Amino acid sequence: MVYKLVTQKSPMFMVLIFGVSLFFISIGESWINSILSILLIIFSIISFSTKSEFIINQDKLDYVIRSYHYKVFHKKLFPDDIDKIVFKRYGWATKGASLKVHKGLNLRIVQFIPKDVMLQLETFAVNNNISINKSKDYLLLERREKY
Repeated sequence: MVYKLVTQKSPMFMVLIFGVSLFFISIGESWINSILSILLIIFSIISFSTKSEFIINQDKLDYVIRSYHYKVFHKKLFPDDIDKIVFKRYGWATKGASLKVHKGLNLRIVQFIPKDVMLQLETFAVNNNISINKSKDYLLLERREKY
């Protein structure tokens, strides 16, 4: 199943406004400020189009980051590549998971929709004999969710 990352656009919109205002202020000033403001504008425009997907199959996990429909980052994880999955609480009431990998970068799975990503990830771990750790706060959120 495909899960998509929910990102907030308002912080990047504020960075875009700051970059545009810095550009107009620095027009008659030094050229370094103009170049920095242009880079800030380009960064914020690219970040608006960045989308992340997390795909859970029976035999592998895929993590894809796209910008303007081009793959920027793609990581395939097979059950043999994963040491353990640590389920944690991120924020006040947000559940998340951290995939600890043998080689390479660990992946953090937080704020993906639909919300059943943690349940599917746990099912994947049980089916493929991957070690699972759950923090006390995560267990508290699970109990709270039942009621």
